[in-house]
Amino acid sequence: MNITEFKEKLSAGALNRREFNRVLASVGLTAVAMPLGSKIARAEEQAIYFTWSGYEVPEVLQAYIEKHGEGPETPLFADNEETFTKMRAGFQVDVAHPCSFHISRWRDAGIIQAIDTSRLSNWGDVFPELQSLKNTQFDGEQWFVPFDWGQTSITYRTDLVDWQGEDSWALLWDKRYEGRLAMLDAAEDAWWCAAIFAGVDVENLSDADIAKVRALLSEQRPLLRLYSSDMTTVEQALASGELVAAMTWNSSPQELIRQGVPVRFMNPKEGALTWVCGMVLAADAPHYDKAHDVIDALIDPRSGIFLIEEYGYGHSNMKAFEAVEEDVLVARGLSKNPLELIQGGVFIPNAGVDITTKIETDWNEIRSGF
Repeated sequence: MNITEFKEKLSAGALNRREFNRVLASVGLTAVAMPLGSKIARAEEQAIYFTWSGYEVPEVLQAYIEKHGEGPETPLFADNEETFTKMRAGFQVDVAHPCSFHISRWRDAGIIQAIDTSRLSNWGDVFPELQSLKNTQFDGEQWFVPFDWGQTSITYRTDLVDWQGEDSWALLWDKRYEGRLAMLDAAEDAWWCAAIFAGVDVENLSDADIAKVRALLSEQRPLLRLYSSDMTTVEQALASGELVAAMTWNSSPQELIRQGVPVRFMNPKEGALTWVCGMVLAADAPHYDKAHDVIDALIDPRSGIFLIEEYGYGHSNMKAFEAVEEDVLVARGLSKNPLELIQGGVFIPNAGVDITTKIETDWNEIRSGF
């Protein structure tokens, strides 16, 4: 696709998320803060929803579109740290989409405010266990609304990988596959998954634990073909056989299976990394009422059905699971009782500013080859 065609499709709202990312990747870029949708609304007209690629689609915002005639603006980010940095620097949004373990830090930084759940028609259908996640409620107020959840694990080609015995993170350190392995390019995934593999107590990290994880990641680096958080690039490399195994989220095996690629999503014996992401309300949200409409639309069961069926992710609304057939859930590694999966995983803890800074510094040095 040339630049003229790209501009025409973007203006017409004819680019899907994969085409958009593919064009950016072809010129060495990743998703950046720019709106993508059927219309590019002015900030004074629609709410601004700062989110991951794939969550700007109308299928997850149906209730908002029905109420306001079009979707919110949807600038995109690559990871939680980018979002935090931009919002703290003054990038104006109404709603952002981080993961639960960041909320204390974001609240302490003064970039978010409490959410008025009385404005959310779907709040009563959200799993109570997700409503009360650790470090998301303060002084009786809700500072985070859970939306999507899933796992970070390994997607591998069953026809190209000779793996015997129990599932294990060891596959991503297997020297037989040097140059054909990939890791997610974010400390909040890669570092913590390495910590799980290292067997350290993620809730009580010591300096020795951090050094152990750093050594493990440094050992792995020469074996990798790439670090990437662009799932389209990773999926294409797995489909072609350029990669035989990669750290991914739940959505990648679903996409590859749809393409007829023989892959499997591991359930490592050491534990998969489990995450719950959701919405926060910016402290200076310019569209307070519409911001709550965005949040309510995202926890609508119709949004949940789409996430489950298309991406293989869990959703926070109980009614979404009730509406999806059992065989569809099983095929995606889910069930009618999703809390079993959530509670059985390893959550990233709220590690505190000092440890988080150390982890981010180590990670950036490792991936850069220092």
